[in-house]
Amino acid sequence: MEKAIPSEEIVLADQTLWHTDRQPAGCSHCRRVYLVAANYHGTDCPLCRKGILEAQPAYVRRAAPEKMLPFRITQKALLPIYERFVSGVWIKPEDFNPQSLLNNTRAVFWPLWLVDSDVSGPWQMSAGFDYQVESAREVYTDGRWHSQAQIETRLRWETRLGTLDTRVDNVITPALEEHENRMQMTGPYPLEKSHDFDASLLGGAFLELPDIPPETAWPLARPDIDKALTKICQEAAGAQHFRDFTMRARFGEQNWTEFFLPIYTTHYTDDEGQPQVLVINGETGTIRGPRLASRQRGGRIAGIIGAVAGGLLLLALLGLLLTVVFPPGALIAGVTGILGLAAGILAIVVAIWPGQWNRKQGGPRIAERP
Repeated sequence: MEKAIPSEEIVLADQTLWHTDRQPAGCSHCRRVYLVAANYHGTDCPLCRKGILEAQPAYVRRAAPEKMLPFRITQKALLPIYERFVSGVWIKPEDFNPQSLLNNTRAVFWPLWLVDSDVSGPWQMSAGFDYQVESAREVYTDGRWHSQAQIETRLRWETRLGTLDTRVDNVITPALEEHENRMQMTGPYPLEKSHDFDASLLGGAFLELPDIPPETAWPLARPDIDKALTKICQEAAGAQHFRDFTMRARFGEQNWTEFFLPIYTTHYTDDEGQPQVLVINGETGTIRGPRLASRQRGGRIAGIIGAVAGGLLLLALLGLLLTVVFPPGALIAGVTGILGLAAGILAIVVAIWPGQWNRKQGGPRIAERP
């Protein structure tokens, strides 16, 4: 198989790349590697929010990336997105508010590969063709039997084979080990809106570097390439269905395109002081990540309400004791007793709700990396 693998080389920590002011830096916690402006060294990692970015050499393609999808969602447009996201949580950590999320926002471009390849070779499949058969059935109506026509669709399998010589273009291939998780966080992108890579469109964004080189990514691309080949051969056979597709494929003239996609990341701090990272698709505005309630705040609020409930119940008891000398005290005791009971129930609800809410927060989260 002839390959045109993009060459990579070591880039030193103080070197810039791709006609930008970006230099390589790595996170001290998650080991993700970025290209960042020199003044971003020492800032927190935009994805794990636990480590510090430190200048380091990196293994990078020196040739500039070919494609990027610029940010369509501006940072100003994030505030209403955060407001809607936060509004669904009743008792939140104090840091989980729209303004704090906006202050913590970072812009990031993350990578994937697009691979094109010439493909040739013999193929074979079982091709399925739908056909219709007309028959009749006897139906008894109005006191007699009638013949009623019916159409039945059946499936016929035939062997088809041939030789294919084609080119498969723009097969999406992971450039990160966490590619699938990242796609779950961001949702789909309209790749057809891409632009040629332009350093002037980067703004202050971090550029996350691939951790899967093309030679390692090629086996990951094969399943999607095989799907494309299967579809081509199925259409060539004119079949509606297929099974048992095989092809002795030869690949050549590969072209690997480095493609950068936009995300915003932000975070808030939970009860344990841990950062909870949210990811926003920079093109569609889709936001995903954990929406945790605060058990600590729930406990404090429940304690206050419980104290009020205790005071009301105590007043109710005193009212009952006064009824001997002050008969209207029975009315006061009844009202305060009902209010105290309601406050006690509310205190219990406030105390247990955050834990129940948090147990339902399954959804995708930014991948943890040791």
